[in-house]
Amino acid sequence: MSGSVLALTSAMVINARSLVHACGAIWDVSSEEGTRRSYEGCKAIVREAAKAGFGEYRAHLDYMDLASDTYSFGDHAYRRFVEKIKDAVDPNGILAPGKQSIWPASYRDQTKER
Repeated sequence: MSGSVLALTSAMVINARSLVHACGAIWDVSSEEGTRRSYEGCKAIVREAAKAGFGEYRAHLDYMDLASDTYSFGDHAYRRFVEKIKDAVDPNGILAPGKQSIWPASYRDQTKER
């Protein structure tokens, strides 16, 4: 993200059972190239954190699918579980389709193309 980020923010919350590290990047949104590079840089951070065993929590809408992809234990067992619940509770897929990367059956093939 070199040259595109104007500032980084960071905060940590630590307790006996968890550590939450929240960070943010601030960039010049009037620069299309800088914005694109910043988005790609933020996505790279999510991927690198996942390689180290860390997961994204409460991802921005633009990163929900990427964040969900990092939770791959048991060949995405949790994703399959919540998709079954989604299909049972909302068979027409009208309640917040894609929120937290939980897509209704009618959208799932489309999301794999992204």
